[in-house]
Amino acid sequence: MGITIAFILNDLGSNYFWQFKPTFRDLSLSALPLNIGFYPVLSAFLIYFKVKKQINTIFLLLCFTLFTTGFEGMGLVLGKVEYFNGWNIIGTFISYLIAYFIIYGYYRSLVKHHILKD
Repeated sequence: MGITIAFILNDLGSNYFWQFKPTFRDLSLSALPLNIGFYPVLSAFLIYFKVKKQINTIFLLLCFTLFTTGFEGMGLVLGKVEYFNGWNIIGTFISYLIAYFIIYGYYRSLVKHHILKD
């Protein structure tokens, strides 16, 4: 699920709001390492910590959102990410929060339908 959300958001975002460096003719290639590596791993850790550590869900979602936003903020400062069309770090925070809510909601749906154990 993390890979799917990463691809959807980064494909849309790369066309309208941000660009990762290095830039390729196919803009989505710039985000490929993030889409198939970094974001899915963070999504898996989110669910792992929720299941194994019994941490408050809102606190956990906010921590993961802040960490991921901070990581992208470092990329912004280092020139590896460029924002345009009015996009800013607050929009980034909100987009990550929404993505993590979707991932958590998908996990809860799997538990509800007894596909996964809680």
